[in-house]
Amino acid sequence: MRVEKGAVPVLLWCLATTASIGVATLALRPVLRTAVPQDSIPVAADDSRNDRPVTTQTLPPPSAAAASKPPTPSAGDTKSATSIPATTTGAKTTGAAPTTQKTTTPPRVVDGWTVAPGDDGVDVYLRSFRSDGGDAVMRIRAEVVSVVTATPRQGYSVSQAQTEPSRMVVQFVNGNGGAAYLVDCMWWQGAPHGEVTKIGG
Repeated sequence: MRVEKGAVPVLLWCLATTASIGVATLALRPVLRTAVPQDSIPVAADDSRNDRPVTTQTLPPPSAAAASKPPTPSAGDTKSATSIPATTTGAKTTGAAPTTQKTTTPPRVVDGWTVAPGDDGVDVYLRSFRSDGGDAVMRIRAEVVSVVTATPRQGYSVSQAQTEPSRMVVQFVNGNGGAAYLVDCMWWQGAPHGEVTKIGG
C-alpha cells in the first residue's frame, strides 16, 4: 500500500504516543497493585501464592457524637460515681441575740432653733445669730441660756450679761461706742426666743 508523504508524520506521532502510553502503564502497574481503596474488604492470604498482596481495611474515625459521649459507668463503678454531699466548715453560730444599738432621734427645727435630745433625754436648743458687730451661737437647755461662741468683727468688742438663768444678752460694741448690736436670748412661756437689736450708729 502506498502511503502519502503527508501522512508519515501523523503515523509516527501516533506510534510514539502509543508507545509512551504502554511504557507508562507498565511503569505504574506495581504502584496500582499496592494501592488500597478505602472501602476494600480484607482478603485472607493465599498460601499457594506468596506473591499475592494482602489488602487491609481502614476503619473510618469515630463520629464526633460518639467521641463526646461519656462512658457509661459499670456496675462496679456505681459506688465511686455516687456524689458525696459537701460539708460546710466554719464557726458554729451561736444563739445569742444581736446587740441592740441606741437609736438617736434626728434633730428638728423650732422657730429657727435646732432641737436635739441630750444624753439624758433633755432637749437642747441651738441657734446662730449674725450681725454687723459679730456672730454668736446660743444654747438653751433645761430653761438655762448659755453662750457657745461669740466672735466680734473687726473694730468691735464683745461682752455678755445674764441677770437670770433663763435669759442672756451678748453685746457687740463699736470701738468708739457709737454703735452696738445686742443678741438677746431667753426661755419664755415654755419656748426659746432670740433676737438681734441694733443700738446707735
